[in-house]
Amino acid sequence: MNRRSFLIRSAGTMGALLTTQFLKEAQWLIANEEKPLLILPKESGIQTLYAAKSEGKFALFLGSKPNEYIDPQFTWEEFGNTAWGHSEADTIEYLRENLGLCKCQAEERLHARADDSEVFDWWLRHQSPNALAYSHLEGLDLGPEFGQGGITAGGIRFIDGFHPGNETLWVEVPDLLSISLLQARLNELGQGIKLEVLEGDYGLG
Repeated sequence: MNRRSFLIRSAGTMGALLTTQFLKEAQWLIANEEKPLLILPKESGIQTLYAAKSEGKFALFLGSKPNEYIDPQFTWEEFGNTAWGHSEADTIEYLRENLGLCKCQAEERLHARADDSEVFDWWLRHQSPNALAYSHLEGLDLGPEFGQGGITAGGIRFIDGFHPGNETLWVEVPDLLSISLLQARLNELGQGIKLEVLEGDYGLG
């Protein structure tokens, strides 16, 4: 697990959005209107990062909402190339070894739909909206490790598996203030990502 917080700069810091003044304004808005202070990014081609409330925290999903039905479909040829970086010959050999097929049968199977359970397990780890949020945000300079470095506020937590054997990639923030600070930091980094808080409690995680 990786926890970080957001570095707060003085109001006069050139080009900074995460300032003491912004922090005060965000805290006021949350206290009085129960909503985060979200400044829209200026970049074109904006992606949406959804914040879904779950058990008092907010889980993050990039590009799709957690309740949107997604049915990832690949042929074996597509799946071998996308998931494993296999050439056509590599995938044919995989099908021969793992499905007990002769070469001609494996070649025919190459263009058939890949096994749903195998595709879905891979998709959950690599292309699901929670995994996309993890892989995108985890590599950004969002702030120092939690409890270190200057004046900080809020927090964000990156989880690689909830327990041994679980491969879920998960990102969550504890509160509306952290959502406000995350949006401001993404804007500072020019990421072209806007946060949207979903209504209701999704009971996730």
